[in-house]
Amino acid sequence: MRLGASHCFARHAQAFRWLPHNAPKTSRRALLRSMTTAVPPQSSVLPLVLSSINLALPSGPFDDPTTTHRASCHASSVSAAEEERLLPMFLHSSLPKSPIGFLRPKVVEAILRDHEQSGKNSIWNVFRRPDDSAWAIAFADHIADFKARSQAMSTCLKTWRDEGSFPDILRGWSNEIYPVYTPQRCRPKNHTSAYAFGIERAALPLFGFVNFGCLLTAFYDCPRTGRTMLWIPRRSLSKSTWPGRYDCTVGGGMALGETPNDTIIRECAEEASLPPSFVQANLRSTGVLTFMNRSPSRWILPGIYYLYELRLPSNGSIQPRTNIEDGEVDSFGLMSVDEAMRLLMNGEFKPSSAMALVDLCIRRGVITPESDPRYLDICMALRRPVVLPLP
Repeated sequence: MRLGASHCFARHAQAFRWLPHNAPKTSRRALLRSMTTAVPPQSSVLPLVLSSINLALPSGPFDDPTTTHRASCHASSVSAAEEERLLPMFLHSSLPKSPIGFLRPKVVEAILRDHEQSGKNSIWNVFRRPDDSAWAIAFADHIADFKARSQAMSTCLKTWRDEGSFPDILRGWSNEIYPVYTPQRCRPKNHTSAYAFGIERAALPLFGFVNFGCLLTAFYDCPRTGRTMLWIPRRSLSKSTWPGRYDCTVGGGMALGETPNDTIIRECAEEASLPPSFVQANLRSTGVLTFMNRSPSRWILPGIYYLYELRLPSNGSIQPRTNIEDGEVDSFGLMSVDEAMRLLMNGEFKPSSAMALVDLCIRRGVITPESDPRYLDICMALRRPVVLPLP
């Protein structure tokens, strides 16, 4: 509480104490109201959280052709009824209850065009209503295993890229293959792999597939001041997304076949030149962030991020350094948690990294039920349910 507010509250409390016992109840109520309104409301990080974790996916039922699916965006001025319709995508035609992604109208149009042109060789199965309108999409029955789905998806996406379709998405082509998982209810009891297929990383938003990744914050506790100091990088200005923004110390997506541990150790070496043996010995897993996001251009970006902390020596013997060959980071800098929070509230962090910092502040008692009036809403927003398949 600010000094002025504290002084104001004390003055009102003293006045209440000296109010005559036989004073009218209306006088006492008026004074009580003035005591509560005299204290300025505390600010909350919730608006920032909801501007980043701004997406609510449809909740079903997904096997009903009469159901209209829409995603709602908390940061949008568009009403729920005006949101564009989404079509659920299924792994195959026998699984119309478990979507693996959600398709925007422009992607549905591209799929229907390809389906019509390919005839019997189409990789798609289109679920239609009696009026012939499409209500869901799945892989064709002959595209029935990991290899076939991965190959079909690769061929489709390369065709779209070469045709110039979806340039805002496919110009970020990376040649990195990311996993899409089989829905839990559809996996055999003795399954050896949960992977449904692999897909080019850049194309995940076209289908609303979940992006899995890891975010790590490196820090040390200053022995002189006792303050926790964070190693915060500024993203390279050449990055296609969020250039020049502040970021987590290290972060990256999980490629097909990688574990979270594999991913974060690799990214620590690539992005921050941190020794893998040190990272492996000192890495601390701190939970998971569900980052349900819709981009400014309205692409659906559901993310699941494994969170990590890494305590570094306070003498600076091991610290993150930019890797010129990697080119992800412009520079690393030290800042206190309070300094990082000020930058975060100013919107200077990449959104997913901002949420990882909010999560760190909750764990370390910087954001508490006493310091933030919307504490519960913040905690619940960081752990939203996900209707799409997980590992």
